Amino acid sequence: SITTTMSSENLPPDVIKRILKELKDISSNPMEGVTMMPCDQDISNIEAYITGPSGTPYEGGYFKARLTLCSDFPRVPPKANFLTKIFHPNVSKKGEICVNTLKRDWTDDLGIKHILLTIKCLLIVPNAESSLNEDASRLMLDNYDDYFKHAKMFTSIHAPKPASIVEPSSTATPATGSTDESSTTPAAASTTSNITTSSPVKKKPVDTRPEAKGQVKKSLKRL
Repeated sequence: SITTTMSSENLPPDVIKRILKELKDISSNPMEGVTMMPCDQDISNIEAYITGPSGTPYEGGYFKARLTLCSDFPRVPPKANFLTKIFHPNVSKKGEICVNTLKRDWTDDLGIKHILLTIKCLLIVPNAESSLNEDASRLMLDNYDDYFKHAKMFTSIHAPKPASIVEPSSTATPATGSTDESSTTPAAASTTSNITTSSPVKKKPVDTRPEAKGQVKKSLKRL
């Protein structure tokens, strides 16, 4: 059961009811590659580990994300940030996540599950043209292989599997390489195609054609 003692002081009853309903739905229908963490003391802070998707420099990593909900949720979107250090064009060095779903594209029918899937998809499809980390953005545009190596190094150092995560053997997502992007859940796949990030910077577009994905596979072989 989820205790709402602390959060009930800051959140209206209807907001608490909405959050508990969403958390119950997530518990009944878990997301692939997303592990929710207990929120016994304050349900206004939702925490989850997002497993780095296969074929990306984040593969094998466990990235802790936090959604901070206010008293006006769901009219007002949560704030989202990574608590785990990550080298990513759309994540600031302080962990702030830049994605339009949490800004101008937000609607009150979106919820916690959609946000977490959007963040997961951002690990698959970074947008170097809308950066919060200029170093990652510039490196991704100028030398993708170096970007991949640097992001992979960050993953190995800062995102090991935490001891608190115990995955059922039948549903566990492998930490390394036996899955591919085709295993992404339908909801995640549909979210991927709609991801946009805010504050665009005038730079050349990132090549997302199949040939470009081939370069990622080649870089993996070299590592």
